[in-house]
Amino acid sequence: MSVSFLRRLKAWLKGDVDNSLADDDLSWLHPPRDIHCVEAWDQYWYKQVTHGFGPAMFDLFCEEENLISAMRRRGYATVLCAGNGISQEPRALAAAGFRVTALDTSRVAMQIAEQCDLTPEQLQRFYSPELCAPDGSLEFVVGDLRDEAVCARPFDVVIERCTLQLFPPDGRGSALDSLASRLREDGILRSHCHNGGWRPNQPRKHLFEELFREKGWVIEDGYQALRSDGRVAWLSLSTG
Repeated sequence: MSVSFLRRLKAWLKGDVDNSLADDDLSWLHPPRDIHCVEAWDQYWYKQVTHGFGPAMFDLFCEEENLISAMRRRGYATVLCAGNGISQEPRALAAAGFRVTALDTSRVAMQIAEQCDLTPEQLQRFYSPELCAPDGSLEFVVGDLRDEAVCARPFDVVIERCTLQLFPPDGRGSALDSLASRLREDGILRSHCHNGGWRPNQPRKHLFEELFREKGWVIEDGYQALRSDGRVAWLSLSTG
């Protein structure tokens, strides 16, 4: 990562955005074609925030009240947010009293996520204020989710939002296995996918529901309260 790149990033973190850096085309909107290229992800996240797409854009579907309820009912305390990007979901869950780890391959994304903060008003996008609790913690880790030695402890909950869908079809099964290896035997894997190409005359279905079923997961609707005991894939879908 170049010195000038880091200088521009630090300027953004201080609120000093140089609009002259804006691109004329919209290529910056799209994730890197090579999803394993760390430098490309660093550039991607930097361009998102310098074009005004901060964490709130990536937290649109992070409604946590059902998850908090399920974790407290089960006595769970630890969460891994895998492929977290700049999301503030980990910070919100830590404010609810959980021990949270955010994992991403991009050092820039982790720097941005760590430097950001949530006001009480922003926290309400995730859950009602009365669900806040003390003694939560938050750790940011830079690493590849495919490396099962990174963040290897068994977590009670693993969350992936629009991360599995970035992998090529022949790599999604092994990526899911890597996430599952970090989950306790009776844990919750929360998976959210986004189908931007969906149209009203098409069926709405999680992109990897069949993959989860093939691997023997119990499937639950991610927008409903969790009902099952044991290991569960809690799937949610957004479109448009």
